[in-house]
Amino acid sequence: MLTETLSIKVSKTEKNLLRCVAAGSHSSPSRLLRDALQVVLTGAAAQPASLLDKHRHLFASLELGPGDLSTNPDHLQGFGK
Repeated sequence: MLTETLSIKVSKTEKNLLRCVAAGSHSSPSRLLRDALQVVLTGAAAQPASLLDKHRHLFASLELGPGDLSTNPDHLQGFGK
């Protein structure tokens, strides 16, 4: 596998936590970050979400109504008159 270097800025606390987690999992910090990045990128590509899906937690208490308003002729009766 051909690899390239990527530099990121993290806080001292994040860097120390990364080292601790990596040591606890018998892995290097670089390996841990590559694995985490792969999970994030694979998940993001596999599940493109609508704006509503991304923010559904904000609308949990709302009833969104029927989902077929634009395609169901029953909902279009009298529209445009």
